[in-house]
Amino acid sequence: MKLNRNKALLMAYALGLGLSAESMAGDINITDGNLQDWGLFTNSSGRQPWTPGGNSNDKNGTGQYSHQGLTIYYTFEDYTGGNGGFVDPGYGGQAYDAEAIYVTWDADNLYIALVTGHNPNTKETNGNYAAGDFALNFWKDADDGIYDFGIRTPHNFNSSSNPANIGQFTTDVYKTTNDDWLKDPFWGTGVVTSLDTQKLTSQDKVGSATMRVTKLPGSLDIGPGPAGHSHWLYEVSVDKSIFGDAFKNNTDLDISWTMNCSNDVITVQDDIPTIDEPPAWALLGLTLPAVYWRRRRSATC
Repeated sequence: MKLNRNKALLMAYALGLGLSAESMAGDINITDGNLQDWGLFTNSSGRQPWTPGGNSNDKNGTGQYSHQGLTIYYTFEDYTGGNGGFVDPGYGGQAYDAEAIYVTWDADNLYIALVTGHNPNTKETNGNYAAGDFALNFWKDADDGIYDFGIRTPHNFNSSSNPANIGQFTTDVYKTTNDDWLKDPFWGTGVVTSLDTQKLTSQDKVGSATMRVTKLPGSLDIGPGPAGHSHWLYEVSVDKSIFGDAFKNNTDLDISWTMNCSNDVITVQDDIPTIDEPPAWALLGLTLPAVYWRRRRSATC
């Protein structure tokens, strides 16, 4: 089938409008309760590595990989010992193991995935400690150590029975300073744990995030740890506009999570591209109609 010149130019123009690497990337679905759309844990049985194409015997790693047009940053630190062991900087074994964290974003949303051995329903009682919140530190060129935003995790502990912090939630996002956070109570690290709701006000809230908390299947053995370890998954989606110009004005983003005792802290560092350039063929699609219009005007003058 032949296209006339006008139709071909119109198609090129349409292809060129608003296209960038981020806008063409695949979507992350946080409501499905698994990480297959992150390129992870895609086998139905057998031991799974912490990264696509990785080695299931790897205990620790940081870096990035590409999946469906997205750049995904990760950190994993897998505890493989017995009950109550050292997880850094504290103790607690698998029950307090912050195992892996993954971060990516597209043109519209920031996505976070956390895998942990810490049960989201753990109540703050009898020497047990509940889950903390996600702490976001945007910085440029040099890490300033300031947590600029916090994303609240479910803290449903109002009943006498063990509540269900499992499911899908709409959670709050706050603009913060380090003074708006509770800190490591035991190990002297100064690590932030949970948002201090006694200090935060409605004016500090900048928006909401969608969060899905799921227990991963018991048949899923991840990394080199013993078979049968329990793993819980937190997935987060939040509109990037909530963060104002933070993505535009900074070069890096650190995201941290721990439980309220800070027995195990996990952080992932992400490089923020300074220029989001459209691909060359998209620029060509924008240029061709202008060239054609100029030539047509010259021919008719």
